[in-house]
Amino acid sequence: MTTTVKLNDQMKREIENLQAQILINQHRKLTQQEILEKLIEFALKFAENIFGALEKNESVEGDYAWKMLDNPLKWGIKDSSTSIDENLYR
Repeated sequence: MTTTVKLNDQMKREIENLQAQILINQHRKLTQQEILEKLIEFALKFAENIFGALEKNESVEGDYAWKMLDNPLKWGIKDSSTSIDENLYR
């Protein structure tokens, strides 16, 4: 079974460059599909390292919505869950 994967132009060029480097260094011609499969296998083998890299790149703590969860607005209601509809739909 195959699946189509959409890549932006920059990533497409990167895969093509990697394909050319493999041909030059390894004297093997791999398809882009074979390269992507090897990259996925490698990523799964070293998933812990991938998770660490993702945490450094995109942290939700800097997100405005995330900050608002730590500092909610005061509605003057002790427990807003009991009367949320009353206040929301006034």
